[in-house]
Amino acid sequence: MSANARYVKLKCSGSGAWAVLVVVVLVAASAPAFGQVTLNVSAPSPFAVEPGGTSTSNLTVDSSPSGADVSLSCAVTPVETTGTPLCAVSPASVTAPASPSLTITTLGATPAALYTITITAVGPSNTDTVSVNMSVLAVTADYTLAVTTPVTPSSVHAGSGATAVITVTSLNGYSGAVTLSCSAITPAVAFGPTCSFPAAVTVPSHGTQTGTLTISTSGTTTTPPTTSTPRPRIFYGLFLPLPGLALTALGRGRRKKLLAVLTPCVLALTLLLLPSCGSNNKTTTTTANGVTPNNSYTFTITGTDTNALAPSNGTQSVSLTVN
Repeated sequence: MSANARYVKLKCSGSGAWAVLVVVVLVAASAPAFGQVTLNVSAPSPFAVEPGGTSTSNLTVDSSPSGADVSLSCAVTPVETTGTPLCAVSPASVTAPASPSLTITTLGATPAALYTITITAVGPSNTDTVSVNMSVLAVTADYTLAVTTPVTPSSVHAGSGATAVITVTSLNGYSGAVTLSCSAITPAVAFGPTCSFPAAVTVPSHGTQTGTLTISTSGTTTTPPTTSTPRPRIFYGLFLPLPGLALTALGRGRRKKLLAVLTPCVLALTLLLLPSCGSNNKTTTTTANGVTPNNSYTFTITGTDTNALAPSNGTQSVSLTVN
């Protein structure tokens, strides 16, 4: 008999004879065991992640019948000496059906290679596993440019200048000396503005560095008056009548002799006292290069390092209005 057969024994009595009836009940098929777990990953395979990147996908956990408690875990192979990718399932315990998430995290030092992610689901009566491949891409160390402080002031008169701050950011562990420059100034006009940067900026690995853009224009400049303490020069004029009084008090002969002596002195004193009648005005000068025309100018900024490597995000631009 089958191990699933069940026996029922009935004892009957009647007219001095025993009748024994044996009923054999056969179970045709066993019922499914509780908690048969199935596991799926609803994400494209293989994954592709850059060093220092993260990828998240969904898992599908089912059980037959539903309601089974399932524990989840994951593992990454091969194991690297440095930078092995990390995996995590959240939440780690679910009641089926459920849709937990699988997160893969790579480090900056993760080698470019093909990795296998194995996810394990443990249910009440069975264990199910599924594996997916993940590629860590080989990337090139580079840098990016960003305008962190716009041109200040944004509008100037011809002959004045402005500044802006450009930030250089390391990408994928880049480090090196980056020379910033203005690759173009539009519109191109005679006596147009010029721009310059200081020496090359040194960018640390996984860090940032800034450079200051200086914009200059040519034209008319006004020098403000120097600040000084006013002096009561008007009192100097009180000395002018004194020679005349002296001449009046003298006789005719002596007056001629004294007049010959005092005339040069009076002229010198007059020249000395002339500034007391004037004012300290502003000084206006025009540069020899001409005047920058009034316009709105755009400066295109780029960078290059000692290996002629340009920024991965392309050029940046700033604007200045001359009015």
